Amino acid sequence: MIAKLLITVVATVLLLVHMQPVGQLADAAARATLADGELEGMRIQLIADAAAALLVLLTAAALSVFKPRGVTRYGRRRQREQSPLPRRTRPPG
Repeated sequence: MIAKLLITVVATVLLLVHMQPVGQLADAAARATLADGELEGMRIQLIADAAAALLVLLTAAALSVFKPRGVTRYGRRRQREQSPLPRRTRPPG
């Protein structure tokens, strides 16, 4: 859960920072028609940013679905606190 939160916060900050090239590209496109080679670097950066955002979303979704196996330390402690009788590993005898 902490990993997912950190991924989301970092991705949000990075995507907000990369909104500046989007605004620049939109302004340039609104001002004039562009030739094929103009603003090629910004176009590639926008595609790379979109791919990175998709990767982050898929990673966050995978962390939501796939959980570690077994009981955590917190879960074991809760089980011990709620157990009325101590566990025995072998039957008496």
